[in-house]
Amino acid sequence: MIRQLKESIKAKLSNRSRRSGRKQKQRKKDSGDEEDMKKYRVRMRTEKGWGGFTPLHSAALHGNRSLVQSLLSNGADPNLVSEAGQTSFHFACRQGNIYIMHQMMQHGADLRLVDLQGKTSLHHAVLGGSIVAMHYLWETGMFRYSDSDMYHLTSLHMAASTSNTEVVRYLLRNQRCAVDAIDQEGATALHVAADHGGVEVCWTLLQRTGYRMLHWKNHHGLTPLDLSKLGKTFRHQQLTKLLRLYIYEPMHHTPKESHVLYYWTLLYPTLSGSVILILAAVGGGYGGLLCGLLFPWLARSIFTAFHRMTTYQRLPNPIYLGTLFAGLFHTLLCFYGQIMLNIL
Repeated sequence: MIRQLKESIKAKLSNRSRRSGRKQKQRKKDSGDEEDMKKYRVRMRTEKGWGGFTPLHSAALHGNRSLVQSLLSNGADPNLVSEAGQTSFHFACRQGNIYIMHQMMQHGADLRLVDLQGKTSLHHAVLGGSIVAMHYLWETGMFRYSDSDMYHLTSLHMAASTSNTEVVRYLLRNQRCAVDAIDQEGATALHVAADHGGVEVCWTLLQRTGYRMLHWKNHHGLTPLDLSKLGKTFRHQQLTKLLRLYIYEPMHHTPKESHVLYYWTLLYPTLSGSVILILAAVGGGYGGLLCGLLFPWLARSIFTAFHRMTTYQRLPNPIYLGTLFAGLFHTLLCFYGQIMLNIL
């Protein structure tokens, strides 16, 4: 009996020691997991991949708000640079994501940092084509639109290189950028636009400067027309024809806008709707079928139009205003031509 009791006590003590050992091992394992998690979090914040991109770079580049917020909350540094000297804040500016830009500024993003080409955050916003991001950065008071990079390229040069007419118009407004500023090769924004075949941008710049800019030569002795001739694309051919028309004009003159297409577009819904109604009236019993086929086609041609016309003048597209006028015109016509005559 005593022997059985001793054996029972030994077994209980042995089980307790085994359980205690397992608990100690589990604690060590948990502490090791915590250490691994800490190392993983540090690696996620600082480890660089292809091109020197950190996870925060990639998240900003793709505009992933939740991932950016998570990385910043866990200590990710928005001032780490890639191999090209670009920070994740530069990428956010290029994407024009104001929310991410604001979050990075709240977590210590240094707006004064430039990349290896000397491009500022404002330059990256210009290259991305985001006017909202440009104005947001300008309101910080730390940037000027006239600032240039190490190649003396201004914001206007960069906007001209991307053929972004809206940004060019914004930079020319209120003299935000000097239209005659030159880079280290002696090229103006007009030279850059001609080199890239930017027909609309060239038209916009010539309206501001006049034809005198066509005669300016860069350090290689090339005018905007010469650069346009070197291009092989269809847009370069279009631009070459346009500049050839203007090269012999007086230098103090500016291109005149043609409003023929503008007014045709304004009247297009009214005239087209009238033609469809006339065909329906002439068609007799087939009038309803004609209306059912032609009015959807007319609606499709109207509602697929862009907010600006596709000509090089880039005038505001008046087709929606014309649609409003067409509706009022046809309504009044039917009211007086049908209802009022029957009443009287």
